[in-house]
Amino acid sequence: MEPLCFKITLVICMEECEAEEKGKCHHNDDHDNDVTELPGELESSEIDTPSSSKMLKNDSHKDIAKVMRIVDADTIEVNVNEDMVDVRLLLVDCPETVHPKGLTEKFGVEASAFAKKILTGKQVQLEYDGPKWDHYGRILAYMWVDGKLFNQMLLEEGFAHIAYVYNPPYKYYDLLARAQDKAKIRKKGIWGIVGSEGGVDYQGQMDLFGIGRDGGLE
Repeated sequence: MEPLCFKITLVICMEECEAEEKGKCHHNDDHDNDVTELPGELESSEIDTPSSSKMLKNDSHKDIAKVMRIVDADTIEVNVNEDMVDVRLLLVDCPETVHPKGLTEKFGVEASAFAKKILTGKQVQLEYDGPKWDHYGRILAYMWVDGKLFNQMLLEEGFAHIAYVYNPPYKYYDLLARAQDKAKIRKKGIWGIVGSEGGVDYQGQMDLFGIGRDGGLE
C-alpha cells in the first residue's frame, strides 16, 4: 500500500508543479504584452515633437519687441533684445508730423494718434523681408500686434499709402495693395482729400511737401 500511495502523491505533486509553471508563463506573457504597447506611446510623442519644433522654426525670423514711443505713425521706437531702436514700417508711408521741413501733413496727427492707440506699451513681433536696415540706421520690418499686421491696418484706415518698393518681391505686397484699394474706394483718410472740397488732392500735397511719387523725399 505504501508504494502505491507514494506514487499517487508523486503524480499529484508533478501535476501541481506543471500547473504552476504554466501559470508563470501565462503571467509573463501578460507582462510582455504590456511592454509592447510602450513603443507605440513613445512614437506618438515623437510625432508631436517635430511639428512643435517646426512651428517654432517658422516664427524664428520674428523678433519680440516692446513699443516704447511713437515717433510717427510709420516709425516706432521699440526695445528689442535690450536695444532701443527705431522701426521703419515696410512698404508704407504715412502723413508726416515730424517732417524735416517742419511741416505737418494732413491726417498726420490722426495717423499718429491711431498708432498710439493701437501700439502704446504693447508687445509686438517684428518680421523682416529683405534688407533689415535702412540708411538712417532704422530697422525695416512688418509689425504684428495682437495677431494683426499693423502695416495693413494703417492702409485700411487711409492713414498710409504704399511706398518704398525697393526690393521686390515682398511677402505681403498683394495683401497691402488690397488694403490700400479698399481705403481708396471708401475715400478713407488721405484718399478723401480732393480739390473740389476746398483742399488739395493727396498727390498734390505730397508734391507740395517735396515728397516723391514713390513716397521718398526728393
